Amino acid sequence: MTSRLMWLRWSWRDLRQRWVLVLAIALTIALGTGAYAGFTGTADWRTRSYDASYAKLRMHDVRVTLTKGTTAPAGTLRRLVAGIPSAGRVRAVSERLVVPTQVAAAHGGRRILVAGRLVGAAPGTAVDRVHVYAGRQVAADESGRAVAVLERAFARHYDLPSSGTVRISGGTPVHYVGQGSAPDYFSPASDSGIPMIGESGFAVLFVPLATAQRLAGAPGRVDEAVLTLAPGTDPSTVAGQLERALGSGPTPLSGTVTVRADEIGYHALYEDINGDARFFDIIALLLLLGAAFGAFNLTSRVVEAQRREIGIGMALGVPRTRIAARPMLLGVQIALLGVALGLGVGTVVSRAMAGLLTDLLPLPVWNTPFQYRTFLLAALLGFALPLLAVAWPVWRAVRVRPVDAIRVGHLAARGGGLTPLLRRLRVPGRGYRQLPLRNVLRTPRRTALTSLGIGAAVTIMITVFGMLDSFDAMLGASEHEANRGGAGRIVAQLDGYHADDSAQVRAIAAAPGVDRATPLLTVPATARHSEGTVSLIVDLRDLRDLRAGGWRPTLTAGSLARRPGGLVLSEKAAHDLGVRPGDSLLLRHPRRSGQAFTLTDSRVTVAAVHPDPLRTVAYLDRSRAGLFGLAATANAVEVLPAPGTDPARLEQTLFATPGVAGVQTATEGVDALREGVGQLTGILDIAAGVTLALAVLIAFNAASISADERSRENANMFAFGLPVRTVLGMAVAESALLGTLGTAAGIVLGQGIDRWMVRVQLARTMPEIGFDVTLAPGTYLTALLLGIVAVALTPLLTARRLRRMNIPATLRVVE
Repeated sequence: MTSRLMWLRWSWRDLRQRWVLVLAIALTIALGTGAYAGFTGTADWRTRSYDASYAKLRMHDVRVTLTKGTTAPAGTLRRLVAGIPSAGRVRAVSERLVVPTQVAAAHGGRRILVAGRLVGAAPGTAVDRVHVYAGRQVAADESGRAVAVLERAFARHYDLPSSGTVRISGGTPVHYVGQGSAPDYFSPASDSGIPMIGESGFAVLFVPLATAQRLAGAPGRVDEAVLTLAPGTDPSTVAGQLERALGSGPTPLSGTVTVRADEIGYHALYEDINGDARFFDIIALLLLLGAAFGAFNLTSRVVEAQRREIGIGMALGVPRTRIAARPMLLGVQIALLGVALGLGVGTVVSRAMAGLLTDLLPLPVWNTPFQYRTFLLAALLGFALPLLAVAWPVWRAVRVRPVDAIRVGHLAARGGGLTPLLRRLRVPGRGYRQLPLRNVLRTPRRTALTSLGIGAAVTIMITVFGMLDSFDAMLGASEHEANRGGAGRIVAQLDGYHADDSAQVRAIAAAPGVDRATPLLTVPATARHSEGTVSLIVDLRDLRDLRAGGWRPTLTAGSLARRPGGLVLSEKAAHDLGVRPGDSLLLRHPRRSGQAFTLTDSRVTVAAVHPDPLRTVAYLDRSRAGLFGLAATANAVEVLPAPGTDPARLEQTLFATPGVAGVQTATEGVDALREGVGQLTGILDIAAGVTLALAVLIAFNAASISADERSRENANMFAFGLPVRTVLGMAVAESALLGTLGTAAGIVLGQGIDRWMVRVQLARTMPEIGFDVTLAPGTYLTALLLGIVAVALTPLLTARRLRRMNIPATLRVVE
């Protein structure tokens, strides 16, 4: 009992003497294990929360949508559903009227004008219910009145009150009585089909069906039906039956049928889980491995620094098991402290991640429990590492002769490591100037482990910042293409299809501040080829007549002169379809016949490709409008402001023009996407912060342990008159060498992971956007600053200890 107490007291003394070092190593373990638990737990949170939220609001299983611009009498779509073979498997049906519009709001002196949508559904609907976060629901007796619930994410982004008034196209005021969301709009997507364009650039107003019909001037009309199915029913089977039913009957209808899994917002959210989980797993694993390398290396070096004491103990006849107990107790202390601190770090990271996720995506239900199982797995590794790190040098020390263990300084490194290489390399300067390089080469295992710890931190930084660089490059390319040849372009969406010389088009051309107005036609379509299917928004404009003066896309391949009536696809769409200029594809599109639209297939030739990263953007010459039954017809007008006209003021003018359903600048979608990307950087900032802390801790511990290991060498140099600044300079040089090795390895590995993340993960998560692998010079500069400069400067933290060194006591050989 007395012996055990003595060892405990002795280990406690070791802990007090090295408490800063023990705490730093424990923090290294804690950062790895805590961050691992915090990052990898998000996938489980999101899956649970999404499932619970969609179930609570009863999201539809199948949605029937009529072709844009067409409607049907109320009850038509309900009867269509009732007539299919699987009608008995349908649990609930709700007809809706979804109307594109523009939403104008003002708050705190700021004027807001964005694209939006009116979603009209019967009060108390059993499908796609609206959850109210603030305020109240629209009352049943308010049906038909201009009263709505404003979409929560948009309202929160602009800090709008829980109730107020907004204006829609034509200047009509709508009073909103609450802020809420529905399952289709947890991740609101604009008409571009990109879910990230939501909060800042897209607003949704949930209104009673009668209200939507009155505001849209479509009394008794609907254009959507959503339905839920009984458990076990195959949605694809029901969707197929509905597609066949649309084209049959006495009055065929044109439209699309979408199952829940194919909804843009729904698919993006769940696909995001898989993509983000892979990304976070990689980040967490790199952090854990970086901490593992660092802790293993640092703990083993602490014990190796006690090698002489172990040798003295063996020389005095102390049993080897007792000698090994003391450093093993130190390993246990580090392990326990690391696990305890890891629980705290994991809690902090988990709460930070939960806060960012709930702020980024407000859901009716969020379940974010601490992932104890994940933490336990990481903690087991964190506990085992110090023990292994201690056992290895202790095992080596107790197996040698006492006289060998007592050796100090350079004599302790058997074989000299790689230092024989210096015989062939002439290093200028005095002998002591060569010590940093000799120390690095003398212990290759130690050098490799320290460099790998630093390299893991640099790898994470390159991966995180590289993804942001790819986003910036994509946004910059899209913005450059939109602004080319006419900054300030504005597109006014009309409230329907109108003749090119209609009163609505003439009113826009005559509006104050308009220099030139060009009718446009935008039509949804689907391109099909052997390698896939891509949804498109086809923009029909004058692509051939240069005298028309309108904007035209840049062509990166192909020619309109050789194929004047051909389709111009984005590079991303052409890649996904596997086509090149000159190839033909099948274009499924609406065609007007009388007042109705039907879907038809046309074979078109790909004339060229353009560089816009958005996959959905495609162009045809206006001469091909007859393909859609819309010759000399427009549903939008492109406007160039007159010189000296404020584009924002012109937007407000056009917003109040009769016949205008929406107004947006040419770069508004890019600006909204940029803001959406900016919201994701908070999560990446957490990873970057943990990475920086880990790199600094590893570098500080390495420098501190090196100072302990080389205390006799440093004391000798002081005794021979070398100043403290020279010794510090050599320590800085050695750390810089280690940082350079780690940074080089981290950059190479980071480039590989970043390339995989952009080309594979982002392509899966955001298939609508084309990304190029981009690493900006600033990213490399940051890597050099973190991996070399910051690491090189950490030995300066030991300056106080060197200045206060007791040289005679340090040089004493016998204790």
